[in-house]
Order: sequence, then C-alpha cells, then structure tokens
Amino acid sequence: MFYNLLSRPKYSLFDKLFFAIGVDQNLPQAISILKEESLTSYTSLSILSFCYEFGIGVEKNIKKAEYGYIIASSKNEPLSMIRLAFLRKFGRPNIRIDRLEAQILTNKLKKIKNPISWLYKASKFGNSYAQYCLGTCYHDALGVKKCPKKSIEWYFKSANQNNECAIGVLGYCYLEGFGIQKNEKKAFQFYLKAAKLNDPIATYNIGYCFEEGKGCKKNIKFAFLWYKKSANLGNPFAQNSLGYCYEEGIGIKMNLKESFKYYRLSAKQGYPWAQSNLAYCYQQGIGIEINLKKSFKWYERAALQGLSRAQHNLGHCYHQSLGINKNMKEAIFWYKKAAKQKNLYAYHSLGNCYQNGEGVEKSEKDALKYYKLAAEKEFVPSLISLSFCYRLGLGVEINSTISFQYMKKAAQLNNPYSQNCLAFFYEEGYGTKKNIQLALYYYKLSANSNNPWAQTNLGTIYFDGVHVPLDREKAVKYFKLASNQSHPRAYCKLGICYEEGIVVQKNERKAFNLYKKAVFLGYNRAYYSLGRCFKNGIGTISDSQEALLHFYRGAFYGDLRAKEMLKSMLACFLIEESVLFAKCA
Repeated sequence: MFYNLLSRPKYSLFDKLFFAIGVDQNLPQAISILKEESLTSYTSLSILSFCYEFGIGVEKNIKKAEYGYIIASSKNEPLSMIRLAFLRKFGRPNIRIDRLEAQILTNKLKKIKNPISWLYKASKFGNSYAQYCLGTCYHDALGVKKCPKKSIEWYFKSANQNNECAIGVLGYCYLEGFGIQKNEKKAFQFYLKAAKLNDPIATYNIGYCFEEGKGCKKNIKFAFLWYKKSANLGNPFAQNSLGYCYEEGIGIKMNLKESFKYYRLSAKQGYPWAQSNLAYCYQQGIGIEINLKKSFKWYERAALQGLSRAQHNLGHCYHQSLGINKNMKEAIFWYKKAAKQKNLYAYHSLGNCYQNGEGVEKSEKDALKYYKLAAEKEFVPSLISLSFCYRLGLGVEINSTISFQYMKKAAQLNNPYSQNCLAFFYEEGYGTKKNIQLALYYYKLSANSNNPWAQTNLGTIYFDGVHVPLDREKAVKYFKLASNQSHPRAYCKLGICYEEGIVVQKNERKAFNLYKKAVFLGYNRAYYSLGRCFKNGIGTISDSQEALLHFYRGAFYGDLRAKEMLKSMLACFLIEESVLFAKCA
C-alpha cells in the first residue's frame, strides 16, 4: 500500500513530481517512474490505472485502467477496489457493468482500514479527479460511511477546477436533492456544462431532462437526439433509453429492429435494465424472432445483478416453463427475492402462488397478505384479486361492500377489466345500490378500451332493452366487436342474431359455426345452442345423438335449459321405446 512505499526512493520521487512537493510538477517523468514501480507494486499499479482512467499525464485509456484495477483488486489494493466497484456498478463506455461484483468489492472494502487514504491525500494536493472520486466514495459508501454533505463538498472542490465528471454528478445531486437543496433548473445547467466538456453521462442526463421536463421544457425530439449523442459515445444507459425511444416511438418513428439493436448494445455492456428489456424482446418477439431460451438467459443475467423486475420475470419463467423446465421451487425463490425489493408484480405472483398452493403450502391468508402489499401501491391486478377474495370469502369473510370498493379503486385507475366488473356490480347492486346509469357508464368506458367482456355485456343490455331503449343494431355492433376478439359469449350472442335474422341476414350455417366456436373456447352455455342445432337441423344435419351429447354437457355444467331439453329428449326416447316394444292385443 502507498504508505509503505514512501521508503522506496523512486516512489518518493514520483510523489514529489506528481503532487509538486518542493519541485515543479512533471507528469511525464512521474508517470515514467510509476510505470516502472507498477511492475513490483500493486499500489503503483492502482495509481497508474487511475491515471489511465482519467488521462492524467497519459492518454486516457479506460480499458488499461480496468485491466490494472482487476489485477490490483485481486490483491485487495483499496484504490483499485474502490474504482473497480464504481465502474462495475455504474459502468462507463466499453466497461462492463456487474453489480454483483460491485457489491462483493464494496463488502470487502469494509474490512480494510482507511481504504480512501491515497484519494484523500491526492485530493488535499488538489487533484480534481481524486476529489471527484472521493465524492463518489461518500456518495455510494465505497470504503467509507455514506455522507451526502462530504460528498457534495468534494464534488464542488473538483467542479471548481472545471472537472467534467464532478460538474455532471452535481447535476444529479441537484436533480435528486442529494446533499443539497433540490433544484431542477440548476441540475439542467450543470448537465449542460458537463456535456460541453464531452461527459457522456451528463449528455445522457440532458436527454432524460428533456424527456421528463426536468429543469427545461419537455421536448421528446431533443431527448432522443441527446440520448443518441450519448449512445454514440458508448454510454449503456443512453443505449437502453434509445432502445426504448425506438420501441415506443418517442421523439422518433417506431422501429423495433433499432430498439432491439440498442437494447443488445447496452445489455452486452452489462446494464441490467437493458438485459431485462432484451429478454422481453426475445420473449415477445420485439424486433427479433421469439426465443424463450435466450429470453430466460438475459432475465437471469439481470436478476443476478439484483434487478427486481428481472428477478420477478425469471421466477415467471420457472413458473410457466418459459425457456426452462418448470421449477416452482426456483420460481418462489426468485419471486421472494423480488418481493424483498418491494416489487409489486412479485407480491402479486406470490399471492397467486399461495392462493393456488403452487410451490408453497396453500394459504389464502398469505395470499391476501401479498395482494394487500401490492394493492397499497395501487397495483391494479392485486386490487382486482382482493375484490374477488372479499367476494368469494378467500382468506377473509365475505364482504360485498369491501369487494365493491377494491373493484371501484381498480376501475378508477383506468383498467378496462375492472371497469367491466364494476359495471356488473352496479347493474346487479352488488356491494352498492343498483345504478343502471353508472353500470352503462363503466361498460362503455371498458368497451371503448376494446374490452370484449364489456362489449358483450353492453350489447346484451341493448339487445334485451330492459334498462335502456331496445337497440338491436347497437347490440349487434358490440357483439361483432367482441367476436372479432374471439370472445366466446359474443359468438353465442351473434349466433342467435344470425339464426333468427336479427339485424343481420339470416344464416343458420353461420350461426351453427359461431356456436361451435363458442363451445371450443369453453363457453358452456353454448352447448345448449349447439344441441338445438343438432336436434332441429339448424345449419347442420339433424343428429339426435349429437344433440343429446351437447345437452348432456350443458346440463353437466349447470345449464338448466340444457337439462330440461335432455329430460325431454330422453322422455321421448322412452315413450318411443315403450310403443315400439308394446305387446299386441
């Protein structure tokens, strides 16, 4: 370590030349000595790597810096451990992010006495990069306790020497209110100043400010341009954001292939969010063919770095056999990992697992607990699940009022599924007073969001004309909209219209096919309609055996109409049989 090297004459000379102690500063000569010393001293190698990282007395070469840090860190040299931990956590152009490795190095630093000694000494001698790095130590608890106040002090000392890294990070501090009063306008100004000095991180952050309207007027086109500028400098954060811009059409025309390209560039540099986004692309076929094995691989990489979203999705892969064999033990492990980070999706997935006894012992009370954790943060799927828990008495006593309240909360968060359910509650007066106008309002809201259940329900209301004036043209319009989404109940409703020629031209064959589709998709009430078709030869050849079979299936699932038809047909068969085999007089 450096304090043991002062007895070495060459290192002592380096110290004088590097810090101008009693002599004029001479960086070329200092670096020459340092290179020689680095062959036998890990501390010298660390300092040389530091010089390569920031271009102090040598041409900037971050790959050489990384290489030296890796070697010296393996021997527990603190300066290298500090800088490598930082680089592994946040990355830099062409430097791989690995937050698991960063955490390991950070934990090791806690066991080393005074690991910031060289940085502190260099900072006292006015080295702006050392001052900046010392600020990051206090910012991220690298070898010292986190202290926003000290972090800001060192950042300002460095920034006052026009250090681009410190100026940029001060922008972040102003934006987040870290160690200083939050001021978005000042944040934007600091980012601009650092970007003019070619800092790729500040360049990215300007894009973020333009995208979100932080300290400047929101401008998504400018956001895209700044992201692209930073991405071209190799910044993985910007590459990921650029991928998102291309995916969603933010500031640029949507281009899924470009989106995939930039996600992959960022993911290869280890940025966990990009790795998770890339996994999702492989899962959904965004800009690339679906490849569930690759999707699993990238979720795993991001999950191992601690990204809760990826941890949940990895659990989902194990749960649903996506790119990997089903393994509920692993699924629960990753769901719980994500839940420890308060991931709402993980809370909900754990709720489902406890509800159904998948990978854990069934516990409706534990299911309720996890649903509530997510619902507290207005997570819509959990609000809906809680509504059903109170409706069906799952882990709690039945309470129609509370069930209604949870469904209403979900509906007010613009969820089409819950809007349809809430409309049904108002229509039936479940947990609230019956209110047909509010039922219609929420059915329409949901139907306008293309929810097929709501479209079918709304169509039924207009078809029956009980609560509203009869309007079968409107009814058929909604049935068709829902049928276009392969909704089985809508198939059945539309089948009736074609069978009887209501609004549409009568077409019994089409009606028969619609009933068949409904049955195929599991709509049990369609068995009755299909049974009638076979019994009476509607759109198909009359077939009593098929009719009986479909009436039986309908009756089995509780359809009273099918049950009555089954009884009627069987009675007829018995009468026919008794007549056929009656004795002659």
